[in-house]
Amino acid sequence: MSNESVLILAISSDKNVLHSLKDLLEGTDFALEFSVVPQEGIQKAEELLPDAILVDIDLEDGGLETCRRLRASRILRGMPILMLGGHGDRDLRALGLSAGVDDFLSKPFDEIELISRLRTITRLNAKRLMITDLTRFNWMASHAADGYLLLDKSGVIHYANERAHTLLNLPEDYLGLPFVAVVEHSFKVEPEDVWANWADEPASCFLVQLETPTARAAWVRLDTLDTVLGVEQHRIVRLEDVTERMSIYQDMRRFHTVVAHKLRTPMSVMFSNLSIIKNKMDMLSPDEIKDYVASSIDNAYRLVDEIRQILSFIDAPLALSVGEPVTLGLLPEIAMQLCQELKLRNVIFSIPSDLHESKLALTQEALEMILHELFENARKFHPERDPRIEISVTETKSGYINIRVTDDGLTLSPEQLSWAWLPYVQGEKDFTGELPGMGIGFPMVATLTWKAGGELWLRNRNDGPGVIVELKIPLESTARGFERPTAPYSG
Repeated sequence: MSNESVLILAISSDKNVLHSLKDLLEGTDFALEFSVVPQEGIQKAEELLPDAILVDIDLEDGGLETCRRLRASRILRGMPILMLGGHGDRDLRALGLSAGVDDFLSKPFDEIELISRLRTITRLNAKRLMITDLTRFNWMASHAADGYLLLDKSGVIHYANERAHTLLNLPEDYLGLPFVAVVEHSFKVEPEDVWANWADEPASCFLVQLETPTARAAWVRLDTLDTVLGVEQHRIVRLEDVTERMSIYQDMRRFHTVVAHKLRTPMSVMFSNLSIIKNKMDMLSPDEIKDYVASSIDNAYRLVDEIRQILSFIDAPLALSVGEPVTLGLLPEIAMQLCQELKLRNVIFSIPSDLHESKLALTQEALEMILHELFENARKFHPERDPRIEISVTETKSGYINIRVTDDGLTLSPEQLSWAWLPYVQGEKDFTGELPGMGIGFPMVATLTWKAGGELWLRNRNDGPGVIVELKIPLESTARGFERPTAPYSG
């Protein structure tokens, strides 16, 4: 039996019927299997899954009952069944239809009628299965995380799921567009030699969207399967977004570079200074020793501060879980203490008096951490390190408090605005180690705000240089998921 044969299973206890079917189907594209026992025929049907089943009405155990049992099988429920019976018996045909029969063949067989009926019913069944499979494919493809496209032999797009739309930025009227042209319009393909022969010899490759001032490089893996649908050759293309996977090494390297640089520099200076003091104590003057010791102490403070920043970011969510909800009336006091610590001279408050007793879904420690990072960023990105900071507080109708922090420092690029949310990424694109801090301040603010059930926005000012950070924090009474913590045991 060839791979292209259509399999027919005949269930009949009449040897003459089976011999007749065998003779008539020999030399055609139909392959015949048979069984003389109904139960054995049902088992064979479930094993072979034929394209059609012929059931003799004159079976010793009853042809109608066999049809009912075939139709009751979960595996064979949609299988075409043809009943072999006498010509023109209307009552028998009615009973057959009620038993699940799809069509009838009269005995003795007419060769032309037999071949014609078999071809018609198996063709219809093949189309039914194809439509069912296509429906399933459409559902799975539309919900898939990867992009899928169907191309014809010439490489024209016939179908694209929603994810493929997004990855390739396809227009609404994409049908008929050449896939290769769509790819080359927006991507560089690697390896180039694979792509050069892809139309004739498809192989896995990567679509690379180069980095822009507002977005990092994007990587999409392309895999291909050539298949025959009906009589036509088609190509299924899968698109998998592997941007995170491809950039993970770069991200880890960036993390290691930043942390290693920030920690190694003060440690190196300390070690160098102390080594000089140890090895050249007798040759150094008291003033020189004081200078080396002072430098070592400064770098020790610097090292402690860098480690504190890392630990503060890691432990930031804990600031929400210990302590009482803070009242807005404490905000000016907290801010003034931070101004003294950070040596800021120009901070202005605007808090309506009727909001002073309002309690936020934040602890005092969490609010201190948020303001500290925002103030420090304002100072860091101000040309003279002396920003003017304005804090305004308003209440929304939905039970949230808006806290807007505005400074007059630098205007950030689109890239800096998008990268500000990522920990260990500083304000400059190509890290040089010159900017103070480790780039974890704003992500810490985001962590605390989001965990409290709030929202956060960062944007440039429209009326001059500087940025606006706007926090939408729920009040304690309206915060969802905010549980009042129990103070830790201190005895």
